Amino acid sequence: MTTPQEPQDPFASPKAPLPPQVLPQQVPAAYEPSPHIVVSQSSTPTTVALWATILTGAVAALGLVSATTIGAQVDELKIVLADPENASPFAGQNPLSLLSGPLMIASFVLLALWMSRVRAAITARGEVAGGPPAVEWWGWFVPIAHFVLPFLGMRAITRGKASVGILVGWWVTFCLYWVLSWATLVPSFTAIDYTTGELTNPDALDIMVPLTWAGALALAVSWIFLALVIRHTTAAEKALAAHRGGPGF
Repeated sequence: MTTPQEPQDPFASPKAPLPPQVLPQQVPAAYEPSPHIVVSQSSTPTTVALWATILTGAVAALGLVSATTIGAQVDELKIVLADPENASPFAGQNPLSLLSGPLMIASFVLLALWMSRVRAAITARGEVAGGPPAVEWWGWFVPIAHFVLPFLGMRAITRGKASVGILVGWWVTFCLYWVLSWATLVPSFTAIDYTTGELTNPDALDIMVPLTWAGALALAVSWIFLALVIRHTTAAEKALAAHRGGPGF
């Protein structure tokens, strides 16, 4: 059943159509900065820096310990070389040298790994580190050039983070240690007549004592400079990562 419509008054004024419903306008929100994405800052590079410092320091400490025993070692070497059958420049080697070799290799690996992490962080920021590519891994083994290449690599990745004076202090004393280490082998060659195997000049071995001490002290000083280089560079890279939101360092 339909509902009857209300009769319209022919004399009534026409009614204006109702306006459409006006929806309240949304007030634009104030400017909101884009959400800050927190980048996880891995502690791995910092850990590498710590272990590189520790292992290189252990090598320097072992050098000083070896220097304290060099006098007794030279006396023992004279006794060993008195027998012509023992004529060898490597006779009477200090047992600590058996430990220093693997320890030095491990310290080189950790230092090269730290240098490569710094280089990677620089590249991730869109910058060019410069220097020979990946020289921290191969520059130590190039004859003659190994006196220059590692320094160039370190200078490239630490520019603006560690002073040139610290870098030069590290590298000059380290090269001095290298030279003195090889120089300690010379007396073993000059003290022995290898045609007969006889120890003809035992006093020539005495120079090994001051050479060993000089090398150990040079390495210790070099490590102090290196520790400063690692510390300053790592701190600068961590600050850059926190400021620019780059990869954690």
